[in-house]
Amino acid sequence: MRRHCFTFPVIAAVAAYALFTSGCTPTYPKEELPSAVQTVFKEEYNMDVEVTVLGSTIGIYYPMEGLLDVGLGISEESWDTISNLVLVASRVVLSTDADIKFYCVIAQDARLPELQVVIIKYVEDVKRSMYRNISRGESFKRTLFSVNLTPQAKKERSVNKVFEKLGVEEPTRQKIMDEFFRSPPTKLSDIGYWRDQFYIKDITLEEFLAAQIASRIKLEFKGEEKLEQAFDFKSAEAEYTKGPQHNKFDLKFKINEQKASTEIENLKRKKIQEILKIINRVVYGYKFKDFDAVVMEDQMENVTLSVSMQNVYEFTRENLPVEEIVHTSKPYF
Repeated sequence: MRRHCFTFPVIAAVAAYALFTSGCTPTYPKEELPSAVQTVFKEEYNMDVEVTVLGSTIGIYYPMEGLLDVGLGISEESWDTISNLVLVASRVVLSTDADIKFYCVIAQDARLPELQVVIIKYVEDVKRSMYRNISRGESFKRTLFSVNLTPQAKKERSVNKVFEKLGVEEPTRQKIMDEFFRSPPTKLSDIGYWRDQFYIKDITLEEFLAAQIASRIKLEFKGEEKLEQAFDFKSAEAEYTKGPQHNKFDLKFKINEQKASTEIENLKRKKIQEILKIINRVVYGYKFKDFDAVVMEDQMENVTLSVSMQNVYEFTRENLPVEEIVHTSKPYF
């Protein structure tokens, strides 16, 4: 995790850059944004990147040598390159007249493009970090960082196995792929780059916050010593659902209690309490109120828990009792 803080040393550089380029003429005019970004990468870092803009999201892709080490982790030498990618992305979003709200950096190892690093940041967070309205630690937690299998590669590999069994010829394969299996992603987790094509979406604040909630839960339960000792974190995923009558955050998680059975009830309360603290920090930190409830599914216990927006918002400030504000589908605490 300490190495992931590569985003923080660039803050001062971005701030200085923004001060010197804050005139009336944008450094990266929206009409020339992709080509201008490619030029600065080439001239300053000798990096050949691909750039795309979709709505208010800009995507930057770079295939690099030696991204992964022998253990398929990010190599020590790669962090400087990733920092440069983030630095230029930050400069761009602060120095363009295009309405960019999010940037997405995708890096792949040229030898193994099936694996990728994806970094997503909200432009307002970049600004707030630059002006020190949020701390370094908070800025890190507001960054979505993932190392995963390239989603489109994974999908095409599965489909190709079916084609092989059916004896489908190559031209027909590609036609079917183009028509049915090569489409823009619907979720942030599907973002990637494959075979000279971006698979990116116009990111919304709502889905970004949902993904950030899941990311923070993982960071806290796997990184905070006391929580790591008490719980065995398996997974967490969240999405924002907009309905005709109600908007909500849906959170699913698998987090086991690790202590003696006599302490399970207390640990369940502690688990939900920590999750609600995290959700409170996210929605309160962004002053986001466009939801009616948070619906949580403890997949290890097969229990659904729900909390109203008002109680989520006031949870930390009012020190609300968990048992009184959480409604469950069956006895839980």
